Amino acid sequence: MSRPLILLGGSFDPIHGGHLALAWAVYAQCPQAEIRLMPTAQSPFKHTKTSRKHRLAMLRLALRDTPFQIERCEMYSTPPVYTIDTLTHIRQQIGTTRSLIFVMGQDSLLSLHKWKGGLDLLDKTHLWVFARASQQHPLKLSDELQSSAVDQPKMLENSPAGRIYLDPFLPPNISSTQLRSQLSRTSSLVPARVWAYNRKSFLYGF
Repeated sequence: MSRPLILLGGSFDPIHGGHLALAWAVYAQCPQAEIRLMPTAQSPFKHTKTSRKHRLAMLRLALRDTPFQIERCEMYSTPPVYTIDTLTHIRQQIGTTRSLIFVMGQDSLLSLHKWKGGLDLLDKTHLWVFARASQQHPLKLSDELQSSAVDQPKMLENSPAGRIYLDPFLPPNISSTQLRSQLSRTSSLVPARVWAYNRKSFLYGF
């Protein structure tokens, strides 16, 4: 059986300790999986200000000496880019039987009905959902999604799509917006190589 493919999407503007904590939390539970961080070209819900060149360069630096890879397909797509289209493309690449797992936060799960394709994502992928410290309500599924719930990530590995795992791990609550304004004064929230690149390239507050 092919090992699962796990995707962690985001603008990575810049990649920071919260993103990496999430990736390592996934790896700890599915070390045999292929884990790719997938930078977006531009989210339909956010405005990504930093160029593709800089975001990709920082991502490469942050992932050096880790087991993680980069999935570039969204970054080179014409905005706006929608997750359902990306997952359809990747599903076509990997075939119909390989487990595909898309990692998202609680906030994304709650807004899934607003996404293009919405719950149709489950036809393409499993969802691995992490809680958000900024959310006031406990992490749980709506009644219509209860039948898709599994209680451990291993249960995402033996089928291609359609299941949802709610992970109790709470990643560090780091705001990329605030980080960009503070990065010239602190280096503790990003990998050392990313901070050095930021300083050399005169990004984020320099």
